[in-house]
Parts: sequence; C-alpha cells; structure tokens
Amino acid sequence: MNSISHDGNRIELRRSLTDSHIDQLVALFQGEWWTKGRIRSDVEKILQSGGPIFAFIDPGDDELIAFARVLTDGVYKAIIFDIIVKSTWRNTGLGGLLMETVMNDSSIVNVTHRELYCLEEMVPFYEKWGFTSSLSGLHFMRKTS
Repeated sequence: MNSISHDGNRIELRRSLTDSHIDQLVALFQGEWWTKGRIRSDVEKILQSGGPIFAFIDPGDDELIAFARVLTDGVYKAIIFDIIVKSTWRNTGLGGLLMETVMNDSSIVNVTHRELYCLEEMVPFYEKWGFTSSLSGLHFMRKTS
C-alpha cells in the first residue's frame, strides 16, 4: 500500500481489494454504461483472473474512489480495463493520477502495445498518454455469447 497526496487529500494505492472494497466496486460499476449489471460473483472472478489492479482508497472512510485493471502478457500486449473514478472525485485530477500510475507500473511500462477502448468523447483524455485511434487497417470486433 502506497500513500499519496492528491488535491490536499491523502489517498492510498492498493493492489488488492477487501470484501468491503469489492462491494464498493460492484456499486461503482452500476453507475457506468459499460459495467452496469455486473454482479459480485463475476467481479470476484475478474479480480482473480490475474493481471495487476489499481485501487485508490480514501483511508479516512476506507472508500474505494478509483479503479483500473490490466490484462497483459508482460511483453507484447497490455489491455487496460475498467478505468473508473467515483463521481464525487471526478474533475479533481484523480483520473490522470490513475492513468499515470497504470502507465508507469513495472508490469506494463515496457510492454510493446498498451491498449484500451473508450467512447469518442474520452479520446482527448487518453491521447495525453500517447494513445491514438489512428490504427490504419485495424477494426474493433466483438462476439457476444
């Protein structure tokens, strides 16, 4: 656990979640279009599937305030998922701190391709870290079960 000063507040970076934090993550997920409907048992599987997680906690009330996770082979590909900041902490720079933390983590800092997907309005935010949507010839594809 690392303690960080952010916007005059002390927050902690955690690499694992307590039961209470998992409940809070499930609640955070319910407020976002891409994660709405996720249930605790599935979230537990996500967290056990491997890959680093990044959770910022407000230690004053043990509140989960930001979260991201990464799936990576450690060499060629790292995909960043579920970048989320609690609504009461948005527009404080916490999303930027979360991205800096993820992008500079030793598990992915030297990976050839670090990738994510987002809505068009978030493109300018992620471009700050060198992400681009100019991938000539590539197409985003999905098969739903």
